[in-house]
Amino acid sequence: MSAHSEDARAIERSLHEPEAFAAVYRRHAGTILRYTRSRLSAEVAEDAAHEVFVRAFRQRRTYEPRSATAMPWLYGIAANVIADLHRQEARHLRALERMVWDRVDDAAPEGAGPRRPIAPELVAALQDLSSAERETLLLAVWGELSYDEIATALDIPSGTVRSRVSRARVRLQAALGRPETSPAQENGEAHA
Repeated sequence: MSAHSEDARAIERSLHEPEAFAAVYRRHAGTILRYTRSRLSAEVAEDAAHEVFVRAFRQRRTYEPRSATAMPWLYGIAANVIADLHRQEARHLRALERMVWDRVDDAAPEGAGPRRPIAPELVAALQDLSSAERETLLLAVWGELSYDEIATALDIPSGTVRSRVSRARVRLQAALGRPETSPAQENGEAHA
């Protein structure tokens, strides 16, 4: 039996026996995961691949076997998942920019004049961070959480928080063309 027949039969059977869809997952999950890994950060690629199959399962009534396998259909769903994630990230960064505006407004004294927008270079540099690094850094900087509080919030070790914040700061400083500073220098502590 060809993969075309196997995929089509499994999807058709899954309309009455949902567990039959597992055959499609087993046959194509590795390929879809490789594809999402090539397009997304490691932190989200696996979740994206799973989302492809969740959507495929929900949309299985719309499947039309036009190809040798269900792969073109699955790739189409994967493209939509990836596009949705990119749109979500763009919305997140726009919200982040609004948060900065709000923080600037909140910190400004009454009648202090026009607010300053976040520098486009900073937004671009934040976009280049992994989502894990960006989230950790923003919890530290804008959430004003301690490393231990961030570790609790993200359910990760404190050492991982320190590493992520450190890497994110180094990358941001490099992207913004600023010399590297140590946390002690940032806090105004003198070195002996």
